[in-house]
Amino acid sequence: MDENNPLTAMAAFHINQQFQKQRLGNALNSARPEATDQAEAQLQSACREMESLFLSYLLKEMRATIDKSGFISGGRAEEIFTSLLDVEISNKMADAGGIGLSSILFKQLGADHRNEDDPESP
Repeated sequence: MDENNPLTAMAAFHINQQFQKQRLGNALNSARPEATDQAEAQLQSACREMESLFLSYLLKEMRATIDKSGFISGGRAEEIFTSLLDVEISNKMADAGGIGLSSILFKQLGADHRNEDDPESP
């Protein structure tokens, strides 16, 4: 891997983002089957992953606002490490309750799912 090539870090970051989007898409697709306890657990998991993805993007954008002094630079390896660190921190934040986005999504998507199954529900 060429440390001096900025495309290397960009490619690693985009591959990581694509992997997360694919994982989220798979989780959302698998959460649709039927209105059982398992489906609700899958929906809850998908909502938590969506919140994790949002928090990861938020951390990435927040980190981009900090000016780098250049005094101590880790180069591309540091960029890849901080990208992976942001993903892991966002996963931990979402598992600990996050900012409440997953519960809002779960209420909205769960209500829609229950309304489809029970035509007499309000």
